[in-house]
Amino acid sequence: MVLRRLRQLAAAAALLGLAAAVTAPAAVPAELAAPASAARTAPAGAPDARFEMVSTTDPAKPMRWLACRPIEYRINTKDMPAGMVATVQHAMAVLARQTGARFRYAGRTSHTFTSTSHAATPTVYIAFTKRAQVAGQTFGGAGGEIGVGGPAAAWYRTGGTTVEAITYGRVLLSSRFTGPRTGGGVSWQALILHEVGHALNLAHRGGATSIMHPTLTAATPARYTAAEVRALRRVLQTTRCDYAAWSHL
Repeated sequence: MVLRRLRQLAAAAALLGLAAAVTAPAAVPAELAAPASAARTAPAGAPDARFEMVSTTDPAKPMRWLACRPIEYRINTKDMPAGMVATVQHAMAVLARQTGARFRYAGRTSHTFTSTSHAATPTVYIAFTKRAQVAGQTFGGAGGEIGVGGPAAAWYRTGGTTVEAITYGRVLLSSRFTGPRTGGGVSWQALILHEVGHALNLAHRGGATSIMHPTLTAATPARYTAAEVRALRRVLQTTRCDYAAWSHL
């Protein structure tokens, strides 16, 4: 009876998390950017307090990933440009080096941006699309996006204690994007780091020289800023991870 109740609560919470992921901010190239007044950009030097999802028990804290073990990432290769697996792996290696967390490529997946299931371990799912309209997002063309990402979370209460965590993250990238594969600027590396940042629970923040700025420009770096690394470390829980409790989410 207890387990049955836990599953009901987790399912309801997951729907809320999915809603947050679907509406997560997207990146647009500079030439397609919205006016500054509509860009939802954090001021340069803003404090590390902008997250996609916050704790259900303390809104001052972000919802977190269990990262005591490697976080897996899987790639849906449908519509993927040739050779992109290596580019994703390169970007994820940059993320791992900067944060000290471990990320493991777990192979291909059929998981899509609109899937509601997740693996038995915390996972980031990365997919591509050639379509102009997907999951309520417009890709390519005037005012279109080149990527979108966000986290999904679940929570339940048992014995007076709240168990909560991010269960998975989702990234969807436009296959029609034509930037260079690596480096900073309007590149695939910067795009992947930006959207994976959203999947890990970072919201838009910082100025034009930040990965999480909502517009990719020539000033976009090839790695996260020090402030972004601090924010990522806040959402990556690397000690006292209760994977048994997580398995009920």
